[in-house]
Amino acid sequence: MGNLIIETKSIGKNYGKFAAVSDLSMQVKKGDIYALVGQNGAGKTTLLKMVCGLTPLSTGELGLFGRSSSGSLEKSRSSIGSMIETPGFFPYLSARDNLEYYRIQRGCSDRSVVDGALRVVGLDKAGGKKFKNFSLGMKQRLGLALAVMGNPELLVLDEPINGLDPMGIKEFRDIILKMNRERRTTVLISSHILGELSQIATIYGFIKKGRLIEHITAEELKEKCRSYLRIDVDSPERAADVLRNRLSCTNFQARGNALFIDERLDEPEVFIKALVENGVSVSQAYRSGINLEQYFINLIGGEKNA
Repeated sequence: MGNLIIETKSIGKNYGKFAAVSDLSMQVKKGDIYALVGQNGAGKTTLLKMVCGLTPLSTGELGLFGRSSSGSLEKSRSSIGSMIETPGFFPYLSARDNLEYYRIQRGCSDRSVVDGALRVVGLDKAGGKKFKNFSLGMKQRLGLALAVMGNPELLVLDEPINGLDPMGIKEFRDIILKMNRERRTTVLISSHILGELSQIATIYGFIKKGRLIEHITAEELKEKCRSYLRIDVDSPERAADVLRNRLSCTNFQARGNALFIDERLDEPEVFIKALVENGVSVSQAYRSGINLEQYFINLIGGEKNA
């Protein structure tokens, strides 16, 4: 498997006759921030639980860090930090004591991992504060501290920013990006906040009814979702010359009788005026493109509950 952190081959999870996940194959490479996108009930959480060993596979094969036997999977999961369900923190214990409890429970002899985890998520100055006095954002960050305690190679996060305010979301995002950039931590994350995913994801996996219906890089998705100004003309060669020499515009493409312009999108009148004044006939001009949410809605069939 080489550079692969996660590889699934036609995995499935059945509950009676209901297939929560079906014939799903995916790959997550080292350093990826892999975003799982799907509606409620699409199978995202079930997939994450199978990766973390919280629920067994019904069918297929799972590989972690290049290993797939049952014994090696168990060892591999010691390199995974997860935040799938709300951790059971003790309300009357401090943040530090809560993490200390889990450190001992996990059999970790290195006491420094507690303060290290609090430092990573920005709670080092609040380590002595009781959990019951934490805000929602601080509780979420403590959950992340538990996930990153011990510096795991893979982070598995299920809806980690759900319910947070904009500042809390930004703080959470910055922590994930910092870990990914500085430690090359691989991240598998699901979220309903699609616009937020677009700021961190390097790979997207779109899931519908337990199946992976599309796998796409952030660069490919950005190209599909980019906004542009389209201008239809009678002479694309002359129009291109006008854009370059009269308006110093270089971020455009000419395809057929249409120009696709990637700059000054809110100033179509500037382009139209220059083209007409230089003998180019313009039949129509409009701004086009879709965002991540619109792309997802189109992909899964028009239902908006992401």
